[in-house]
This record gives sequence, C-alpha cells and structure tokens, in this order.
Amino acid sequence: MHDLIVVGGGAAALSATSSALGKQLNVLIIYEQLGGKTGQRLTLRSEEDYLVGHILVHLAFPDEQPLGEAQLAGEETVHLFERQVKTRSGVTLRDRVTNVTRVGDFFHVETQRNGLKKAAAVVIATGVTPITLDVPGAKEFLGMGIGYSPTTHALLLQGKTVAIIGTSPRALRGAVELSRTVEKLYVIEPEAVPATPLVEVLQRRPNVEMLAGYQVKEVQGVSTIEQVMVEHQGQIRTLYVDAAFVDLGLHPNSDMVKGLVETDADGFIVIDHSNQSSVPGLFAAGDVTTAFGEQVLIAIGEGARAALRAYDYLLSHPVVYERMATDK
Repeated sequence: MHDLIVVGGGAAALSATSSALGKQLNVLIIYEQLGGKTGQRLTLRSEEDYLVGHILVHLAFPDEQPLGEAQLAGEETVHLFERQVKTRSGVTLRDRVTNVTRVGDFFHVETQRNGLKKAAAVVIATGVTPITLDVPGAKEFLGMGIGYSPTTHALLLQGKTVAIIGTSPRALRGAVELSRTVEKLYVIEPEAVPATPLVEVLQRRPNVEMLAGYQVKEVQGVSTIEQVMVEHQGQIRTLYVDAAFVDLGLHPNSDMVKGLVETDADGFIVIDHSNQSSVPGLFAAGDVTTAFGEQVLIAIGEGARAALRAYDYLLSHPVVYERMATDK
C-alpha cells in the first residue's frame, strides 16, 4: 500500500512526485515515458533547437541573444526532478495504467504488466495527445521541422516562412505571435472559423495569408520539411516553408479515470483551485485537466500543488495518518 500514486511521467507528474518525497510520503510514480515531452528535439535551424513541452526553445551560442530562458529553466527543473526520483529505490514503475477505481477509502490502480497497485491518494498527470495530421510525410518529418503546437517563441523563427495547420484558439494565439516576426505565415483553415478578434488581427497582417477551406495533402522535404501541399476546390498549391505547426485539437489522456471523475465534454478532468477532482483523494494536474496551461513551468507548479493538497488529504485520512505516524 502506498500513500500516494502519481500517474504520468511529465513535468506535472515529476513535480508532484518530488514534492511528495519532500514530505516523506511513500509515493510511487507510474509512467510510460519519464520526462514527458521535455527535451524532444526539433531540427529546424541548428542542432540546438528543442521542444520543451509544447514550446520551441533555442540554446544560444555565446555570441547570440539568449532566448527562452524561462522555458530552459523549466526543462532543467524537470530533468532535476527526473534524476531525483530515479535515484530513490521503489519510487518509479514504468508501466501503463489501464484503470483507476475507488474501493472503500483507497484507490486501486491497475497496470498493464505489474498488476494492481493500491494507494490512499492518487494524482493523475498524464497530459494530452495531439490529434495527428494524417497525410503522407507528416509522420516522417515529425521533429524535423514539423511540430504539434504553434511556438510562443516567435523570435526563433524570425525571418522564416511558417505554416500553421488548424485554427484552434491555441493555434490562433500562436499565429498572432508568429506573425510579428516571421517573413511569411500561412494559416491553413480546414474548416471555416468565426471572425474572432484573433482572426481579425491575422487578417490585417500583410505577411499573413489565411487559407480558408484548404486541406493539407502532403508534407515534403529532404532532411527537414520544405513544402506543404494543399488542395482547395480541386486545385493543388505548394507552400514553401521552413517549419510547420499542427494544431487539430488535443485528446486528454484521461481514459483510466473515465466514469470515475467528472470530466468536461472533451474528456479533460474537472478540478477545483486545489487540483482536487470530483472524487475525494483523487487529484489531477497539468494538461489533462480543465486548468490547461501548456507551459512547463505552469505544469511544475500545478504538480507541486496537487501533491501538497494530496498530503493535506492524507493527514486528514485516519488510517493513513496512523500508519504514517507509526512509520516515523
């Protein structure tokens, strides 16, 4: 029996686990990929560009202006958490959680290969999975100039030609920021979008071309992405680009608690200001929740808060409190 089980391996999950260790809890983190998206490489203009969470950052050379320092700090913090949990015996378990149920006062966490694990409290920090672009070349160039979120570090793409595929609120926010620094920006709209303030801003930018009703047919290139083939009313057009970002929506990785906790219409776990879900003792943090923040530093804070609130819950849980006191 564990005091706390954390499900997930990204920034929020690692932060929650580190905070729980700081409170001397018997914690287990169950993950499929430790570190989550942090540190995924995106080859664009040099070997020093990385995806940190959903954010493109650049490790500047000495003669360059440092960029993305907050995001780099977030990445380093996540790696610090990762090293911390790896050095603690019995804290990590690489497996897939298939189901979480509440049985009496405790939670049963079912894993794919290691059977049933039990805990008095649970933190779900499993993140999201982007809806992929299903066309030839999209998979091959993933991380090679194509990513699954518009960057908020527009300076890294200054003077470049960029395509954004999709018109979600996240995509449009990224497009507006990119439009301030890129030479040319294509916003590919597979479906018509209403005239929101963000759309109106983009329509006024001379370097932005809104391609309403266009469908992406293929992504092409040699070592990195070079062109995006789009179709409109039977006509094929070639867009020559340096990078492309896809945002066709996000799927929250919340299936293991489906039917147990309250979720919104899209499956994101509903939490309150203390990261508490609708089920006492089950907390959630990071992108899988309705408090979606998509920033590594935000996820770190959310994970820490979820763990601290779980600790408060455990202290008020008579059975666990008595065992914790006995173990001291």
